[in-house]
Amino acid sequence: MGKLNRPGRSSEKPASARESSSKLSDSSTDSIEIASLRESGRTQAFQAALTQREAAPPEREVEANVILIAHPEGRTLGTRFRLRPGSVIEIGRSPAAEITLPEVLSISRTHARLEHHGSEVVLEDMGSTNGTYINDRLIQGENTLRSGDRFQVGAVHFKFLHERDVENAYHLAIYNLVMRDGLTEIFNQRKFHEEVEREVTRAERYGRPLSMILFDIDRFKTVNDNYGHLCGDYVLKRVTEKVAQFLRSEQVFARVGGEEFAAILPETNGDNAVQLAEKLRSVIAEKPFQYAGLEVPVTSSFGVAELSPAAATKDALYEAADRALYHSKQNGRDLVTQYDKDLHGPVATTGEDPS
Repeated sequence: MGKLNRPGRSSEKPASARESSSKLSDSSTDSIEIASLRESGRTQAFQAALTQREAAPPEREVEANVILIAHPEGRTLGTRFRLRPGSVIEIGRSPAAEITLPEVLSISRTHARLEHHGSEVVLEDMGSTNGTYINDRLIQGENTLRSGDRFQVGAVHFKFLHERDVENAYHLAIYNLVMRDGLTEIFNQRKFHEEVEREVTRAERYGRPLSMILFDIDRFKTVNDNYGHLCGDYVLKRVTEKVAQFLRSEQVFARVGGEEFAAILPETNGDNAVQLAEKLRSVIAEKPFQYAGLEVPVTSSFGVAELSPAAATKDALYEAADRALYHSKQNGRDLVTQYDKDLHGPVATTGEDPS
């Protein structure tokens, strides 16, 4: 799944130049100090992970993490699954499992179960065909995991870590470097597509609504051409900050292209997603951004789609939102379009290039 290559759209990728340019300092206002320098991504990520670990209440291990460290196809490596006190996570090929791995045939449909008992996490094999192993030892019944233990279900390997374990901070730092965009520090395209797959499976399993918003910055190439790539980077960061304040923690927000962003909205129907998109469109366009004493007008175009019979898979949902976005670009920009029966066919691409 990925960005559609539409006829008539520019293939120019100004993002490559932006990615190699200097990163801008964080700011809570629209002012900017170009001369300020940031720490390296690795230093920042590791320090943030340590801060998160140290912020946990000292009296108990509040949460733990299961990290996927080996997959026969090399997929989803580094993916983290959080275990909260009292939670239960099943692992298997069944779509009903919280950690579902249907592509790994060596895993049983219901293979193993993790359960967080107070300060302990217990792993139990559920009568699987190929067994469950902890540190290369075949287990039976319930087994308490210690921070740092490795366990194996079929051909997939996981590592278990308490959140207070300093190694967890290391893995979190690496995960953030792999899964987050270096400029905006929100999730990247890889993470977004993994989460779309997970949320579509969950929505189908429980019959819950799910919507997607795609948007991009109008005439972003003009911003780079008129004000320079540093200004372009600044605009990307400020747009990200403005949008993020309106999204909840369970709504995955990501940069999926040079100037294109996406949000996956669990438990949200299409009409509510449109209302949110309208709010985001308004807050981006409400006033020009201030950059080095200049006013930079910024608007964005939005496409919204809801999981439905017309967009029933992760690929179809993405394509539906993408078509709706393109419809907004064709019809004047700074618009929100919802995918519906009128947009099921291909969107015309004649006239001015709307990139």
